[in-house]
Amino acid sequence: MVGVPGKYKGCNTCRARRVACDNGRPFCKKCTDYGRECGGYERETVFIVGTPEEKGRCSSHPPRNQQGRKTKENGIKPVEKLEFVATEPWQPAWMSMISVSSQAGSHRLRFIALQTDLSSAVRPGSGPSRGKEVTLSLGSPCPFNANPTFGREPFSLKSRCLIQVPAKRNSSSGSSEGLCLFLYEQNSSAAYSNEAPWREPTGLSDQIRKAGPAAYQSFPAHHFYARLYRPNAIWASLLNRQPTYLCSPEWTVVPWERHPRTPLDDLLDILVLLPSIFSRADRITPLGASVPRRLKARDLLSCCVNLERQFDIWYTMVHQRVDQSGSPLYWVGEAVPGSVQMPFPEVFHFPSPLIGLVHVYYWAALISFNQCIYGLLDIIFASEGENLSGPVVLPEIPSGVDFQKYHPAQTRMLAANVCRSLDFVLRTTAQPDLLAAPLWAVNEFYEGIGRYGEGELERRWCAGFRGRLEAKCGDMSSWLREKKWVDTRQFG
Repeated sequence: MVGVPGKYKGCNTCRARRVACDNGRPFCKKCTDYGRECGGYERETVFIVGTPEEKGRCSSHPPRNQQGRKTKENGIKPVEKLEFVATEPWQPAWMSMISVSSQAGSHRLRFIALQTDLSSAVRPGSGPSRGKEVTLSLGSPCPFNANPTFGREPFSLKSRCLIQVPAKRNSSSGSSEGLCLFLYEQNSSAAYSNEAPWREPTGLSDQIRKAGPAAYQSFPAHHFYARLYRPNAIWASLLNRQPTYLCSPEWTVVPWERHPRTPLDDLLDILVLLPSIFSRADRITPLGASVPRRLKARDLLSCCVNLERQFDIWYTMVHQRVDQSGSPLYWVGEAVPGSVQMPFPEVFHFPSPLIGLVHVYYWAALISFNQCIYGLLDIIFASEGENLSGPVVLPEIPSGVDFQKYHPAQTRMLAANVCRSLDFVLRTTAQPDLLAAPLWAVNEFYEGIGRYGEGELERRWCAGFRGRLEAKCGDMSSWLREKKWVDTRQFG
């Protein structure tokens, strides 16, 4: 024992080196033979006293963890962070609920997402609690403003994943139902550079892109990417008419290596290609009337026709999948109570919230796509008869181009279909901010035809729907503030 005479355990040098000592006096032979300085055998004498406060416990050193012992004496368990893991078999990310397990048991979580100011949305909870318990301080609800900036700032989205698990009740199943909440904030820009990520400063600063697609294969990262980041990033690219790195094959395949896909995931694989088409069209349109301009328009039109075939194949597969359940893709039903019926007295209903969101995204994207094709056809034929150097040779139009399909009257019908579907999706979705971008696209179309004195009722309807969207966000904010949450993950 330390300080007890007669107990020789080596010189101080050998003890520090953790080697055997020969206990030679006054200096050990092992140190002197190897030229080391022997530290000698002096020990600090420690007086051992057992006190009543320590209940007679004798020790040469005080307890290492005073705080831990006090916590144990008070009956308070140390705080442990709950880890949630999705249980197999893994379900698609767009399912409304997911089964997870943690140290507290198994749970069923319902997904919710809300746009807010992250800097003041989350505040620490008070008192002892399990996990990192926090409460929400959500400000005035306001749907995301999808108005594109067309600036040089790249797309950015930050999010916090919080989970609410209610107290477990006496149940034979032993599972409880809770919530998985994604609070997020994003910008409306989508600047793009075709430089490699290691050469592009914005690519290095983007934490989502820097992590790589393999980082989004499991819960909750996969659900953050599939349900939140990817649709918002693609819509920002569509509205800003700028390509995005998400069109790379690894970003459309790798995150789904463990999870099944849904029709919405497949649709976004096609929509992510549209910004490149729009960007090329914007570069061709300002060019002067010439044969090279028409040839460029013709080449881009061929790309549009190929992309349109992908849309047709995808929609046929959606139709087959829904037909297997014995339900139509959509049908005309009664208007949602509290909604403005005019100028859309007939509204659409869908077999599921996911199929409703799929159609809203599909029809809203086709509005810009058909306008792009109509503009390319106008470029090809508008220069006929102009005085150009040399003979005027019109390029051959790709097969499968239906001129009436892209007429503004048909595009107006697509916009009406979106408006007739929005109320159903708003009533059934737990992510109302996903409707901000389609609403902006529809309203922008009606603003365009407003220059010709049309679309006044439609624009008023869009303003009314935005009010209903704000009300839905407000109701969700009030409901979420009443609960306590476990802060599990941050993204971006």
